[in-house]
Amino acid sequence: MPRLLRLVPNIIHAREVDPTQLGWISGKRATTRSNFPANFQYVDLRGMTLADLDRALAEEAEAYAALEKAEYSQAAVNEIDHRQATNSTVPMVDFGVGAAVVALSALGCVPVTSCRGPTLGTQTHSQPAPMVVFYARRIKLPALMRAIEAADCQIVNNGAKLEIYADDVRKMHAFALAIRAQLGEASAKDGS
Repeated sequence: MPRLLRLVPNIIHAREVDPTQLGWISGKRATTRSNFPANFQYVDLRGMTLADLDRALAEEAEAYAALEKAEYSQAAVNEIDHRQATNSTVPMVDFGVGAAVVALSALGCVPVTSCRGPTLGTQTHSQPAPMVVFYARRIKLPALMRAIEAADCQIVNNGAKLEIYADDVRKMHAFALAIRAQLGEASAKDGS
């Protein structure tokens, strides 16, 4: 494995969620930063669409192909990070978790913080592993759990929210793909 693409060792494997702990956020509270003191860069990303998700998935797939071609060199990581910050669907989100954030929003969840952790390049990140924290309604749990399983990610309660995380940042992309597949199935069943 390339030196600048790292797996997180000793990740805690967890896929049990207590739905009674889930809270919800909406309206004015979801649009303001002051409600999320743990994330001073919070941006309201509710309401992302399937088109947004398709765009985010394509951006990440193209970036991963470029990184592999460059053998995950620091110069390539820097270029991808720059592209993410200046010309992507969600420029405020770290490369590697962007499509997962958009997938959660398209599913009807409310992402509140994310980080790719120390898994790519030499830049310091605040979390120990790739992760996304979000609000979700109970009705979304079956779709979330199917995607978690398909992508080999982990999920836990985080207060009134949920947190998904993985030992490999590429699994977050796989999670987004699994959500996209389910949303495509739902659209086909709805006739939309």
